[in-house]
Amino acid sequence: MVETQDVPSPLRGEPNAGLPSPAAVSVRGVTGVRVLSLRHLASGTAAVTAAVAAHGLAPLPEPGAFCGTDPWLVWAGPTEFLLLTTSSAVADGVHRALAPGREALACVLDLSAGSRVLELTGHGVRDVLPQLLDANAVPEQAGEGTRTRLVDIGTVVLRLETDRVLLLLDQAYSVYAMHWITQASGAGSGPA
Repeated sequence: MVETQDVPSPLRGEPNAGLPSPAAVSVRGVTGVRVLSLRHLASGTAAVTAAVAAHGLAPLPEPGAFCGTDPWLVWAGPTEFLLLTTSSAVADGVHRALAPGREALACVLDLSAGSRVLELTGHGVRDVLPQLLDANAVPEQAGEGTRTRLVDIGTVVLRLETDRVLLLLDQAYSVYAMHWITQASGAGSGPA
């Protein structure tokens, strides 16, 4: 049975008879996470590297990966990294270092107000993710992260542990995403 928190779901209930047994997955909204987009031009990576290093953060991750454990640095594209953290001191410090206009080739955008972080945990995570994501985009190992589409919603997926995944998506779609996750976990397929 799926356990949901933070977002009510009309899809809760007992699984339909004859369908596969529900995956053991817990889904919850994670509060208090700041999300910063660290953007740079081709030769501006040094400014981003310096800003995160000044706050004791891991080196910038390679494509398809992330570094750290709150804060997390995520490779989001050739000219963008994401910083996810519950530490206001870290977020504010990086924000000051890369405030627009401070560096010629890099800047930061605070995406926190429009972002939502969901956490999926449990031994059913491995079974549920391929129902929601392109099977080629599912991060298989801890430390892997990817930008993909979760039921056609732009999403960043971080595999923290075998049975623990963070999803970063637009706040406006969080209830919709929770419904899909609930349905995939409980019935083995997305809503019709």
